[in-house]
Amino acid sequence: MQISNNSPSFCGYKSEFSQKLEQYISVGIKNELKEQELTDSFSKVLVENMTESNEKGKGVHGVVYGIDDDYVFKVGRFSFPALGRLKLAADKINENLKTYYGGILARIGDVEIMRNAFKTKDALPAGLPGKVMSDAEKKSYYVDVYLKRFSGLPQEAYDKIAADFKTLNNAGKEFDTINPNNFTADGDEIKIVDEIIDTGSYGNNNLAKLCRVFINSYDDETAAVYDVAAAGGRKNIFKKLILASEKSELPFAKGYDDRNELNLTMQLCGYNEPFGEIERTLRDYRNRYFDMDERLQKVSQFLKELDEPDMVTTMFYD
Repeated sequence: MQISNNSPSFCGYKSEFSQKLEQYISVGIKNELKEQELTDSFSKVLVENMTESNEKGKGVHGVVYGIDDDYVFKVGRFSFPALGRLKLAADKINENLKTYYGGILARIGDVEIMRNAFKTKDALPAGLPGKVMSDAEKKSYYVDVYLKRFSGLPQEAYDKIAADFKTLNNAGKEFDTINPNNFTADGDEIKIVDEIIDTGSYGNNNLAKLCRVFINSYDDETAAVYDVAAAGGRKNIFKKLILASEKSELPFAKGYDDRNELNLTMQLCGYNEPFGEIERTLRDYRNRYFDMDERLQKVSQFLKELDEPDMVTTMFYD
Protein backbone atom coordinates (compact mmCIF):
# COMPACT_ATOMS: atom_id res chain seq x y z
CA MET A 1 0.00 0.00 0.00
CA GLN A 2 1.51 3.33 -1.07
CA ILE A 3 0.85 6.02 1.54
CA SER A 4 0.05 9.54 0.42
CA ASN A 5 2.14 12.29 1.99
CA ASN A 6 -0.62 14.75 1.14
CA SER A 7 -3.26 13.04 3.24
CA PRO A 8 -5.30 15.60 5.15
CA SER A 9 -5.42 15.72 8.93
CA PHE A 10 -8.86 15.73 10.53
CA CYS A 11 -7.49 17.09 13.85
CA GLY A 12 -9.63 14.90 16.07
CA TYR A 13 -12.82 15.33 14.05
CA LYS A 14 -15.28 12.43 14.25
CA SER A 15 -18.02 12.34 11.61
CA GLU A 16 -21.68 11.65 12.24
CA PHE A 17 -21.29 8.38 10.35
CA SER A 18 -18.40 7.23 12.57
CA GLN A 19 -20.34 8.00 15.72
CA LYS A 20 -23.30 5.97 14.45
CA LEU A 21 -21.03 3.10 13.37
CA GLU A 22 -19.34 2.90 16.78
CA GLN A 23 -22.68 2.92 18.53
CA TYR A 24 -24.02 0.17 16.27
CA ILE A 25 -20.91 -2.00 16.77
CA SER A 26 -20.99 -1.54 20.55
CA VAL A 27 -24.64 -2.64 20.77
CA GLY A 28 -23.96 -5.72 18.66
CA ILE A 29 -27.62 -6.33 17.84
CA LYS A 30 -28.76 -6.62 14.23
CA ASN A 31 -31.23 -3.89 13.38
CA GLU A 32 -32.28 -3.31 9.78
CA LEU A 33 -33.48 0.25 10.47
CA LYS A 34 -30.13 1.21 12.01
CA GLU A 35 -28.32 -0.50 9.15
CA GLN A 36 -30.23 1.57 6.63
CA GLU A 37 -29.51 4.75 8.57
CA LEU A 38 -25.80 3.93 8.48
CA THR A 39 -25.91 3.21 4.75
CA ASP A 40 -27.72 6.48 4.08
CA SER A 41 -25.22 8.35 6.25
CA PHE A 42 -22.29 6.74 4.44
CA SER A 43 -23.65 7.69 1.01
CA LYS A 44 -23.00 11.32 1.99
CA VAL A 45 -19.51 10.42 3.22
CA LEU A 46 -18.77 8.77 -0.11
CA VAL A 47 -19.77 11.82 -2.13
CA GLU A 48 -17.90 14.28 0.08
CA ASN A 49 -14.68 12.32 0.71
CA MET A 50 -13.98 10.27 -2.41
CA THR A 51 -11.68 12.91 -3.87
CA GLU A 52 -8.07 12.87 -4.99
CA SER A 53 -7.07 15.37 -2.28
CA ASN A 54 -8.51 13.03 0.37
CA GLU A 55 -6.59 9.90 -0.67
CA LYS A 56 -4.87 8.19 2.27
CA GLY A 57 -3.20 5.41 0.31
CA LYS A 58 -3.27 3.54 -2.97
CA GLY A 59 -2.57 -0.11 -3.71
CA VAL A 60 -2.73 -2.38 -6.73
CA HIS A 61 -6.43 -3.11 -6.36
CA GLY A 62 -7.83 -0.39 -4.12
CA VAL A 63 -7.75 3.22 -2.98
CA VAL A 64 -8.21 4.34 0.63
CA TYR A 65 -9.93 7.62 1.48
CA GLY A 66 -10.31 9.35 4.84
CA ILE A 67 -13.58 9.67 6.71
CA ASP A 68 -12.27 11.37 9.83
CA ASP A 69 -9.45 10.98 12.34
CA ASP A 70 -10.54 7.46 13.30
CA TYR A 71 -11.84 5.75 10.15
CA VAL A 72 -11.15 5.34 6.44
CA PHE A 73 -12.89 3.53 3.59
CA LYS A 74 -11.45 1.47 0.74
CA VAL A 75 -12.92 1.14 -2.75
CA GLY A 76 -11.86 -0.72 -5.87
CA ARG A 77 -9.26 1.17 -7.87
CA PHE A 78 -10.85 0.76 -11.27
CA SER A 79 -14.58 0.66 -10.53
CA PHE A 80 -17.10 2.98 -8.91
CA PRO A 81 -18.28 1.65 -5.52
CA ALA A 82 -21.68 0.00 -5.26
CA LEU A 83 -23.42 0.52 -1.94
CA GLY A 84 -25.51 -2.24 -0.41
CA ARG A 85 -26.35 -3.81 2.92
CA LEU A 86 -24.16 -3.22 5.95
CA LYS A 87 -22.22 -6.25 7.17
CA LEU A 88 -20.00 -6.21 10.24
CA ALA A 89 -16.73 -8.15 10.16
CA ALA A 90 -16.92 -11.57 11.80
CA ASP A 91 -13.19 -12.08 12.51
CA LYS A 92 -12.52 -11.13 16.14
CA ILE A 93 -8.75 -11.66 16.05
CA ASN A 94 -8.24 -8.01 15.13
CA GLU A 95 -9.28 -7.06 18.65
CA ASN A 96 -6.19 -8.84 20.03
CA LEU A 97 -3.66 -7.23 17.68
CA LYS A 98 -1.69 -4.16 18.77
CA THR A 99 -0.39 -2.92 15.43
CA TYR A 100 -2.84 -4.13 12.77
CA TYR A 101 -4.98 -1.55 10.98
CA GLY A 102 -5.82 -3.52 7.83
CA GLY A 103 -8.75 -5.33 9.39
CA ILE A 104 -12.16 -4.62 7.91
CA LEU A 105 -14.64 -3.41 10.51
CA ALA A 106 -17.63 -3.37 8.19
CA ARG A 107 -18.68 -3.57 4.56
CA ILE A 108 -21.34 -1.47 2.90
CA GLY A 109 -21.88 -3.15 -0.43
CA ASP A 110 -18.38 -3.48 -1.89
CA VAL A 111 -16.92 -0.62 0.20
CA GLU A 112 -14.74 -1.58 3.17
CA ILE A 113 -14.61 0.46 6.39
CA MET A 114 -11.36 0.32 8.39
CA ARG A 115 -9.62 2.11 11.22
CA ASN A 116 -7.42 5.05 10.24
CA ALA A 117 -3.84 3.86 10.67
CA PHE A 118 -2.02 7.11 10.11
CA LYS A 119 -2.47 9.84 12.70
CA THR A 120 0.66 11.92 12.00
CA LYS A 121 1.88 13.86 8.96
CA ASP A 122 5.15 11.91 8.71
CA ALA A 123 3.85 8.39 8.05
CA LEU A 124 6.59 6.47 6.22
CA PRO A 125 6.27 2.97 4.74
CA ALA A 126 9.15 0.50 5.06
CA GLY A 127 11.36 0.01 2.02
CA LEU A 128 11.28 2.14 -1.11
CA PRO A 129 8.23 4.22 -2.07
CA GLY A 130 6.08 3.15 -4.99
CA LYS A 131 7.25 5.81 -7.45
CA VAL A 132 9.75 6.08 -10.27
CA MET A 133 13.24 6.89 -8.99
CA SER A 134 16.74 6.68 -10.44
CA ASP A 135 19.19 4.20 -8.94
CA ALA A 136 21.01 7.05 -7.19
CA GLU A 137 17.74 8.39 -5.77
CA LYS A 138 16.75 4.93 -4.54
CA LYS A 139 20.09 4.45 -2.79
CA SER A 140 19.91 7.85 -1.14
CA TYR A 141 16.28 7.43 -0.08
CA TYR A 142 16.87 3.95 1.36
CA VAL A 143 19.80 5.05 3.52
CA ASP A 144 18.96 8.64 4.39
CA VAL A 145 15.18 8.38 4.71
CA TYR A 146 14.02 4.79 5.29
CA LEU A 147 16.91 3.39 7.36
CA LYS A 148 17.38 6.60 9.30
CA ARG A 149 13.72 6.60 10.36
CA PHE A 150 13.25 2.90 11.09
CA SER A 151 16.59 2.29 12.81
CA GLY A 152 15.71 5.19 15.14
CA LEU A 153 12.31 3.81 16.15
CA PRO A 154 12.08 2.69 19.80
CA GLN A 155 12.47 -0.98 20.68
CA GLU A 156 8.83 -1.04 21.78
CA ALA A 157 7.69 -0.47 18.19
CA TYR A 158 9.30 -3.74 17.11
CA ASP A 159 8.22 -5.52 20.29
CA LYS A 160 4.57 -4.86 19.43
CA ILE A 161 5.04 -6.21 15.92
CA ALA A 162 6.60 -9.39 17.30
CA ALA A 163 3.77 -9.75 19.83
CA ASP A 164 1.24 -9.62 16.98
CA PHE A 165 3.29 -12.19 15.07
CA LYS A 166 2.94 -14.50 18.08
CA THR A 167 -0.82 -13.90 18.23
CA LEU A 168 -1.22 -14.83 14.57
CA ASN A 169 0.97 -17.92 14.95
CA ASN A 170 -1.35 -19.17 17.68
CA ALA A 171 -4.34 -18.51 15.41
CA GLY A 172 -2.85 -20.19 12.33
CA LYS A 173 -2.77 -16.93 10.38
CA GLU A 174 -0.05 -14.86 8.73
CA PHE A 175 0.76 -11.25 7.90
CA ASP A 176 1.64 -10.33 4.31
CA THR A 177 5.39 -9.76 4.60
CA ILE A 178 6.08 -9.74 0.86
CA ASN A 179 5.45 -6.00 0.49
CA PRO A 180 7.44 -3.94 3.04
CA ASN A 181 5.12 -0.98 2.35
CA ASN A 182 2.47 -2.83 4.42
CA PHE A 183 4.51 -1.85 7.50
CA THR A 184 4.44 1.89 8.10
CA ALA A 185 6.09 4.08 10.71
CA ASP A 186 3.62 6.56 12.18
CA GLY A 187 5.17 8.65 14.91
CA ASP A 188 7.02 6.20 17.18
CA GLU A 189 4.84 3.25 16.17
CA ILE A 190 4.82 0.74 13.33
CA LYS A 191 1.40 -0.04 11.90
CA ILE A 192 0.46 -2.92 9.61
CA VAL A 193 -2.06 -2.61 6.82
CA ASP A 194 -3.35 -4.99 4.11
CA GLU A 195 -4.85 -8.43 4.63
CA ILE A 196 -4.16 -11.30 7.03
CA ILE A 197 -3.73 -14.70 5.38
CA ASP A 198 -5.32 -17.82 6.88
CA THR A 199 -2.64 -20.55 6.77
CA GLY A 200 -3.97 -23.03 9.31
CA SER A 201 -0.45 -23.75 10.55
CA TYR A 202 1.94 -22.49 13.23
CA GLY A 203 5.19 -20.59 12.88
CA ASN A 204 4.79 -18.67 9.62
CA ASN A 205 5.30 -15.39 11.48
CA ASN A 206 8.92 -15.55 12.58
CA LEU A 207 12.23 -13.70 12.77
CA ALA A 208 12.99 -14.45 9.12
CA LYS A 209 9.77 -12.72 8.02
CA LEU A 210 10.60 -9.70 10.17
CA CYS A 211 13.98 -9.53 8.47
CA ARG A 212 12.38 -9.84 5.04
CA VAL A 213 10.21 -6.79 5.71
CA PHE A 214 12.67 -4.44 7.37
CA ILE A 215 16.05 -5.47 5.93
CA ASN A 216 15.86 -7.81 2.94
CA SER A 217 13.34 -6.08 0.65
CA TYR A 218 13.33 -2.82 -1.28
CA ASP A 219 9.75 -3.41 -2.40
CA ASP A 220 7.39 -6.31 -3.09
CA GLU A 221 9.37 -7.34 -6.19
CA THR A 222 12.98 -6.41 -5.40
CA ALA A 223 15.36 -7.97 -2.90
CA ALA A 224 17.88 -5.66 -1.24
CA VAL A 225 21.59 -5.75 -2.09
CA TYR A 226 24.62 -5.05 0.05
CA ASP A 227 25.58 -1.42 0.44
CA VAL A 228 28.28 -0.37 2.89
CA ALA A 229 26.38 2.85 3.56
CA ALA A 230 23.32 0.83 4.62
CA ALA A 231 25.09 -1.75 6.79
CA GLY A 232 25.02 0.29 10.01
CA GLY A 233 21.29 1.04 9.86
CA ARG A 234 20.52 -2.54 8.95
CA LYS A 235 22.54 -3.82 11.91
CA ASN A 236 20.60 -1.56 14.28
CA ILE A 237 17.28 -2.85 12.96
CA PHE A 238 18.50 -6.47 13.00
CA LYS A 239 19.40 -6.26 16.67
CA LYS A 240 16.02 -4.74 17.53
CA LEU A 241 14.28 -7.52 15.59
CA ILE A 242 16.24 -10.21 17.43
CA LEU A 243 15.41 -8.70 20.82
CA ALA A 244 11.74 -8.32 19.87
CA SER A 245 11.51 -11.91 18.65
CA GLU A 246 13.07 -13.14 21.87
CA LYS A 247 10.54 -11.26 23.98
CA SER A 248 7.74 -13.08 22.16
CA GLU A 249 9.74 -16.32 21.70
CA LEU A 250 9.09 -16.36 17.97
CA PRO A 251 10.39 -19.19 15.80
CA PHE A 252 13.55 -18.26 13.93
CA ALA A 253 12.42 -19.69 10.62
CA LYS A 254 10.09 -22.14 8.97
CA GLY A 255 11.47 -23.93 5.97
CA TYR A 256 14.25 -23.45 3.45
CA ASP A 257 13.15 -20.04 2.16
CA ASP A 258 13.13 -18.56 5.65
CA ARG A 259 16.65 -19.89 6.27
CA ASN A 260 17.79 -18.14 3.10
CA GLU A 261 16.18 -14.92 4.32
CA LEU A 262 18.16 -15.04 7.57
CA ASN A 263 21.43 -15.74 5.75
CA LEU A 264 20.67 -12.86 3.36
CA THR A 265 20.17 -10.60 6.37
CA MET A 266 23.59 -11.56 7.67
CA GLN A 267 25.15 -10.64 4.31
CA LEU A 268 23.31 -7.33 4.07
CA CYS A 269 24.44 -6.40 7.58
CA GLY A 270 28.05 -7.22 6.70
CA TYR A 271 28.38 -10.37 8.80
CA ASN A 272 30.48 -12.99 7.03
CA GLU A 273 28.86 -15.96 8.74
CA PRO A 274 25.53 -17.78 8.33
CA PHE A 275 22.73 -17.01 10.78
CA GLY A 276 23.14 -20.48 12.27
CA GLU A 277 26.07 -19.20 14.35
CA ILE A 278 23.87 -16.59 16.04
CA GLU A 279 20.95 -18.99 16.32
CA ARG A 280 23.03 -21.47 18.33
CA THR A 281 23.65 -18.85 20.99
CA LEU A 282 20.04 -17.66 21.07
CA ARG A 283 18.75 -21.23 21.37
CA ASP A 284 21.25 -21.88 24.13
CA TYR A 285 19.94 -18.85 26.03
CA ARG A 286 16.34 -20.01 25.59
CA ASN A 287 17.29 -23.38 27.07
CA ARG A 288 19.40 -22.00 29.93
CA TYR A 289 17.54 -18.90 31.10
CA PHE A 290 13.88 -19.49 31.84
CA ASP A 291 13.43 -16.14 33.57
CA MET A 292 12.59 -13.76 30.75
CA ASP A 293 14.22 -10.71 32.32
CA GLU A 294 17.49 -12.59 32.82
CA ARG A 295 17.37 -14.01 29.30
CA LEU A 296 16.72 -10.62 27.71
CA GLN A 297 19.61 -9.15 29.67
CA LYS A 298 21.88 -11.88 28.28
CA VAL A 299 20.58 -11.36 24.74
CA SER A 300 21.04 -7.60 25.01
CA GLN A 301 24.64 -8.04 26.12
CA PHE A 302 25.23 -10.55 23.34
CA LEU A 303 23.92 -8.08 20.75
CA LYS A 304 26.16 -5.31 22.09
CA GLU A 305 29.16 -7.58 21.65
CA LEU A 306 28.12 -8.88 18.25
CA ASP A 307 30.39 -6.52 16.31
CA GLU A 308 33.47 -7.04 18.42
CA PRO A 309 36.44 -8.76 16.74
CA ASP A 310 36.16 -12.55 16.54
CA MET A 311 32.74 -12.41 18.20
CA VAL A 312 31.12 -14.74 15.70
CA THR A 313 33.61 -17.51 16.32
CA THR A 314 33.40 -17.31 20.11
CA MET A 315 29.76 -16.41 20.78
CA PHE A 316 28.54 -19.96 21.48
CA TYR A 317 31.05 -20.49 24.25
CA ASP A 318 29.74 -17.73 26.55
